[in-house]
Amino acid sequence: MTNILAPILFVILVWWASTGAILWLARGMDRQMNFRLIAMTIACALGFTGVIVASSHEGVWTVYLAFVSAIAIWGWVEFTLLSGMITGPRQSPCPEHISERQRFVFAFRAVAHHEYALVLMLICLAVADSSGGSGMAVKTFALLWVMRLGAKLTIFSGAPKLSVDMLPDRIAYMKTYFRHDRISQAFWLSATLCFSFFAFGIYALLTQVYSDAVLTQVVILTTLAGLSLLEHAFMVLPISDSKLWQWAIRNQEQKSNQRIVAD
Repeated sequence: MTNILAPILFVILVWWASTGAILWLARGMDRQMNFRLIAMTIACALGFTGVIVASSHEGVWTVYLAFVSAIAIWGWVEFTLLSGMITGPRQSPCPEHISERQRFVFAFRAVAHHEYALVLMLICLAVADSSGGSGMAVKTFALLWVMRLGAKLTIFSGAPKLSVDMLPDRIAYMKTYFRHDRISQAFWLSATLCFSFFAFGIYALLTQVYSDAVLTQVVILTTLAGLSLLEHAFMVLPISDSKLWQWAIRNQEQKSNQRIVAD
C-alpha cells in the first residue's frame, strides 16, 4: 500500500507547491522579473540534467527524478506565459462582434509562442530522455501537454465557473478570450479524455502486476490524470480553485500594492 500512497501524495504535493510557486514568481514586480527568469532558467537546466541522469539508470528513484525534472521544465514554460514573456504576437483584448472562427484565430495568436515553446520542449525532452530508462519525463510532459490543451479548448469554448483571478495583470487581456456563458462540448470531450486515462490507470493498477519502478510510473501518471479531471470540475462547479493558492496570489498582490504606495 505504501508504494501506492507515497507517489499519490508526492504528486499532489508537487502539483500544489509548484503551481503556487509559479503563480508567486509570475506576479513579481517588473524589476524582479529578470532575476526570476534567470532562477527559473537554472531550474529548467537542472531539470534537463535530471532527465539525462534518470534516463541512464533504473529504479524507483529515477522515476521520481524524471517526474520532478519534467515539472521543472514545464514550470519554466508556464512562468514565461504567466509573466508575459512568452505569449504570442497578439497582446490585446479580443474584439467584440466577431465570428467564432476569428475569435479562435485571435485567441491562438495570443498564446501561439507559448504553444510553440511547449512543443519545442517536448521535442527536447524526447531527445534528452532517449538513452533507455523509463521515459517518465516525456510521459509526464506529454500528459500535461495533452490535458492542458484540452483545458485551453474548454476555456475558449465555455467554462462558466472558471477562476480568472489567478491570471496576473500582465496578461489580463487573455480573459477576454474566455467564455463563461455555457458548458461547451469541448469540456465534455476533454473531461472524458481525462476520465478515460484515469480509469484506465485504475484498471491497470487493479489487474496488472508491475515492478516497483513501473508501478510508481503508473500511479504518478494516473494521479496526474485525476488532478486534471479535478481541474476540469472546478471549471463548471461553484468552487473556486484559486483558494488553494491564495497564499501565493495574496502575498504578491500585497507586496505589489505596498511598493506602489511607497513609490
